[in-house]
Amino acid sequence: MRKYYYGALTLLFAAFNCQAELTEAQMDADCAKIADYAKKGDQYYKAKDYPKAREAFEEQAAWLEQCESGKDKPNDVLIATAYNNVALTLIRQGEYRKAQAWLSIMPDDEKSKYNLARIQDKLQALPKPASAAGEYWQYAGRSEWEVITLKPQGKESWQADWSGLYFGIMGLYSGPNMGDFSEKVTLKNGKGDIILRDEGISQCTISLSLAADLNTLEMKTDDAPNCGFGHNVSADGTYLRVN
Repeated sequence: MRKYYYGALTLLFAAFNCQAELTEAQMDADCAKIADYAKKGDQYYKAKDYPKAREAFEEQAAWLEQCESGKDKPNDVLIATAYNNVALTLIRQGEYRKAQAWLSIMPDDEKSKYNLARIQDKLQALPKPASAAGEYWQYAGRSEWEVITLKPQGKESWQADWSGLYFGIMGLYSGPNMGDFSEKVTLKNGKGDIILRDEGISQCTISLSLAADLNTLEMKTDDAPNCGFGHNVSADGTYLRVN
């Protein structure tokens, strides 16, 4: 996954100045590289170097999102193809849950439907989760994921570590806004609340709800802007178990 190292001031100036500083020629040149990422990914895939193929296909997907985002009719077929390319590398490595996550970004695409159907027997054959412990993903855009991990801390007590992202329209140039928390949570019948506080003052409450099969985790915030995350960053949504 792509790593970002931006200070607060850097992100502030980037958000306001990025679009002005970039020229149309620069952006066109960046978008022209998409075909190269796809070609490189295909070469690595055929050579059975799936980690490198995945990196190239992730770049393909990220830049397709970036370059199609300003269009009246984004080419969803091309974007879905890139997601499927990433998923196929994961399938080759037996990472069926992570492949499922990628294929679930655009589940109505015909390629996604086909490849999801192909791995259903593999998913069914995986050991059933015995508890809430695990890693869960929600797509954040630009080939990046919001991630929450749950680790047991005792009966009904769990360590919850979450990191989230929000990409603006120029996200690959300015980088994402970020947020995170590391808190203990008590889960009773798969449900519990995380209360984020600042110097003892309650900021926001994030409610967690695990599905009965322990494969999806729903998070909902009562007042997301008061959680103290970066602009537009929210923990809300449905997270899919990947391990």
